Amino acid sequence: MAVVEIEQGMIKGILCNYSDGIYYAFKGIPYAKPPLGALRFKAPEPPEPWQGIRDASEHGPICPQYNERQKRIEAGSEDCLYLNVYSKTLRPSKPLPVMVWIHGGAFYTGSGNSDFYGPDFFMRHNMILVTFNYRLEVLGFLCLENEEVPGNAGLKDQVAALKWVKNNIATFGGDANNITIFGCSAGSASVSYHLVSKMSEGLFNKAICQSGVCIHDWAYSVYARQRAFQLGQLLGIDTKDTTELLQFLRDVPVSSLVSIKLPSVETSHVDITDSICFAPVIEKPELNVEKFISESPIDVVKKGCFTKVPIIVGYTSAEGIELGRFLPSTIKFLKTLGAVVPRELKLKFNKSKLQETDEKIRRFYFKGKDLNKDMMQEVVNLETNKMFAYNISRFARYYHHFTSMPVYIYKMAIETERNFTKKTYKMESIPGVCHSDDLPYLFNITCLDIPLTDESKRFIEQFVQLWYNFASTGDPTSSKIEIEWKKFTDKERYCLVIDKELKCILNVDAENMKFWENIYEEVELF
Repeated sequence: MAVVEIEQGMIKGILCNYSDGIYYAFKGIPYAKPPLGALRFKAPEPPEPWQGIRDASEHGPICPQYNERQKRIEAGSEDCLYLNVYSKTLRPSKPLPVMVWIHGGAFYTGSGNSDFYGPDFFMRHNMILVTFNYRLEVLGFLCLENEEVPGNAGLKDQVAALKWVKNNIATFGGDANNITIFGCSAGSASVSYHLVSKMSEGLFNKAICQSGVCIHDWAYSVYARQRAFQLGQLLGIDTKDTTELLQFLRDVPVSSLVSIKLPSVETSHVDITDSICFAPVIEKPELNVEKFISESPIDVVKKGCFTKVPIIVGYTSAEGIELGRFLPSTIKFLKTLGAVVPRELKLKFNKSKLQETDEKIRRFYFKGKDLNKDMMQEVVNLETNKMFAYNISRFARYYHHFTSMPVYIYKMAIETERNFTKKTYKMESIPGVCHSDDLPYLFNITCLDIPLTDESKRFIEQFVQLWYNFASTGDPTSSKIEIEWKKFTDKERYCLVIDKELKCILNVDAENMKFWENIYEEVELF
């Protein structure tokens, strides 16, 4: 048992034993006021104090959701704004580096709970790990484009969690001036949003983006208001009045706001990313509220509006399995004009430019063949580059140019029995590491049956060491790593290939990157 005092009051955590020693765990700490009743859909408010000693031995409720990994609805609770702190020691000789994990899940599923994000591998090091929940789907990302519901409540929850960490982490032995935020997929896109949002300035000192940045088409919604009214219709109100819609949506049972299936948006630029119904939005700049982001992510990035901190960004070698697995059911869609063109470009191209670009992309990836059900590998290659790798590299190029801060890029290529997502998708015939299959090398996952062999333990130690080194010093190869991970610049594009052997290589995937630079007309950025 361990008792510490934070701003809200006293909390009692637990001492955890694991194969490599012990650590302290404080779970279910509220970092904001429960967003209930009139606070539904609104930005989070500061947490309230309590009397006595609060028990922090169990996780708080998670956001109501469809649990994608367990394939079931989780009732959770709207009162879900809780975080967890794991510390190697509460009285270190010097303050410990802090890593704050932002979970992924396409902005509609996931939590910070230790059944999936178990801290054991990180707790071999003298550090602190923080995980947390934030509001998801409708609760976190409904947008009515007004001051009542401007959007991005889920991202503002994340800011509230980061503020809590900044203000309280010293109590757990942490260094409030050495905080690294990191995440995967939607969590990674969130990390990059914090790099461009004024709301997050000063709350962290380093950042790691694993398989996602804010400029991906899937990382923001362009049809938020339309989706809100579609939701109203689905649940039984046909109105064009935002006040009436909000009143209705505030009163519906929370179970009606989970796992929402809405019809396609009516647009001449249909895109696969439109299937993400509720996601970050560009808040209306004229609204008189504190905004998380009020310009399109790519415009903010191109202006160089970044927080200046060292970053790591990267991707897995076969991210596109996440989309390729739906073949052959997606063939009809993929054959439509523009289906292979990124949404960002589609929205500004005229029809002839769209057709020309569409043909170029098909020639490059499909080699003149008509798409068919046997072209899984080709589709995976396309989606790996189009939906992930290119924009990650593009983000890094802008970031380095405007900040001159250290930028490190990696490509994750380790394949062992811990790559559970690819197995779940029955996609073992496709080589490479699927989207999110890097997570079992960072976290002790207990809710799924994932083997842990002596071989994979070695790769886990290496991967976690890189992340810990970076969080500690800003240099991922500062200790116990045999190879130097060189910094990425636009002129010298070094990339660490994280495979069974580490290799730092110039111009990884150069042909693919050059192709997309031409498509985006960004061969020369400046």
